[in-house]
Amino acid sequence: MDISESMKPQIQSEDPTFVAMYHRHFRHVLAYCGRRLPSSEAADAASDTFLVAWRRFAEMPEGEGERPWLYGVAYRVVSNHRRSAGRRGRLAERLKSNVRAPVTDTAVQVVRGEADREVFEAIAQLDRTDQEVIMLSLWEELPSPDVASALGISEAAVRKRKSRARRRLQRLLQPREGTAVVIPITEAEGEAP
Repeated sequence: MDISESMKPQIQSEDPTFVAMYHRHFRHVLAYCGRRLPSSEAADAASDTFLVAWRRFAEMPEGEGERPWLYGVAYRVVSNHRRSAGRRGRLAERLKSNVRAPVTDTAVQVVRGEADREVFEAIAQLDRTDQEVIMLSLWEELPSPDVASALGISEAAVRKRKSRARRRLQRLLQPREGTAVVIPITEAEGEAP
């Protein structure tokens, strides 16, 4: 996997030993992650690996033990990325099969499908942790303490992220000027006109 200089994440550290280790191994760790994850996730996983390495730098063996140790960290990071992707996929499947009263009116089905797509697209624009907070809170109906536990953050952080994400979603989902959505009401859904 060839990396241009512009693709390499910039590292800001005052520890020349860490910086040198990073430059020696980044390309290898990125390739390792790239062989195990979609390319869109590989760079994030490599960055996460070096974040863990920075935090645990004192535990890292020196010399020839560096790269195997980094691969061990990358293995766990990749596993976490895969689990997260699996959870997102399962959640998306559950959301797709969201229980609704059957509607026979094709126009209603089209409008509902478009609305669901817009909601998914808006949620995808949120920070990953904010996405998880919203999905766990609203769709999985977990209380804030459980969301905090699942994500490893404080309850206060959950409340703050939920509030911020709701405001952002509200802005993203506001009807655009000049557009209108007309939803016909069928007899099964309400009173006939």
